[in-house]
Amino acid sequence: MRMDKILPVNKPVGMTSYDVIRRFKQTVHPDYKIGHGGTLDPFADGVLLLLLGKATKKMDQLSALPKTYRATAALGASSDTLDRTGVITNSLPADAAHQALQAGQIKIAASQFVGEIEQAIPDYSAAKVNGVPRYKLARKGQALEQKSKMVTIYSLDIEKVEMSYVTFTAEVSSGTYIRQLSYDIFKSIGVESYLESLTRTEIGEYNLDKCCQIKDFS
Repeated sequence: MRMDKILPVNKPVGMTSYDVIRRFKQTVHPDYKIGHGGTLDPFADGVLLLLLGKATKKMDQLSALPKTYRATAALGASSDTLDRTGVITNSLPADAAHQALQAGQIKIAASQFVGEIEQAIPDYSAAKVNGVPRYKLARKGQALEQKSKMVTIYSLDIEKVEMSYVTFTAEVSSGTYIRQLSYDIFKSIGVESYLESLTRTEIGEYNLDKCCQIKDFS
């Protein structure tokens, strides 16, 4: 049976976007034409759009849709990858990290990042340098020239401040690095941080409620 459709999937933590594609092919058909509408880091979970058959022609259109994320930042420590998968350094006790900030101060800082901003491209990212992903060069210890690009933060809401963790939601333009956004917000008020968790809750009209689970493939 041929399918030409957009299939929203709730990608679990630990799988790459291409792991999800491989799992679909293994359980449905190995030769099926399939792509995705915007990658999602392995440590993150949430909405991933699988494009089946002729729907792959909409890849660029879907990749450009605005995206919404829920993220939790850990304060008082830093990571070379800007998330929990990296080497964690400069770690402070939870109470020391928390004492440095108040919810109001965080909200004021976050508000400065709403709108069009220039964002640094993380060293540990899939952006390419002479055809090679930056993360591969970073893993080899190669010094990388700092690059940046313009992105748009449509909304940014601080949901919870609890000890040394801050949870926020952000609706952003395609290509925005939430790891970098989170780091920059807290760096602006003198606090080291890294992303502890990340969930993509929406891509355009597609949200978690519309997603199937990996187990539904079989």
